[in-house]
Amino acid sequence: MTSQAKINVKTRRVKVAIVGGGFGGMCMAIKLREAGIDDFLLLEKGNGMGGTWYHNSYPGAACDVQSHMYSFSFEGNPDWSHRYSGQQEIHNYIEGVSQKHNLRQYTRFNAEVTGA
Repeated sequence: MTSQAKINVKTRRVKVAIVGGGFGGMCMAIKLREAGIDDFLLLEKGNGMGGTWYHNSYPGAACDVQSHMYSFSFEGNPDWSHRYSGQQEIHNYIEGVSQKHNLRQYTRFNAEVTGA
């Protein structure tokens, strides 16, 4: 088996493929659903939602943008514990938004996109 070998996985045709389960991908998925479009698949290379905030959990990881600005305009969080939140709190926020909008049902985890 060469490095170019393809793994046989079930193929599903969709109108929209979203690459990445971070803020951008999640926002696209939510807005598609709001527009009545549910024929999409969110492809995430990891096994959890959150992009940077899922993958980077090193000590001291935090955002340099104020928390109230670093959130979805349609999903404000009045309960940020710090002006500049840490990784875990941001990731918890992302997970909450993902759950609220049922994004996992549209997500294929461990699906790294290497070309298009």
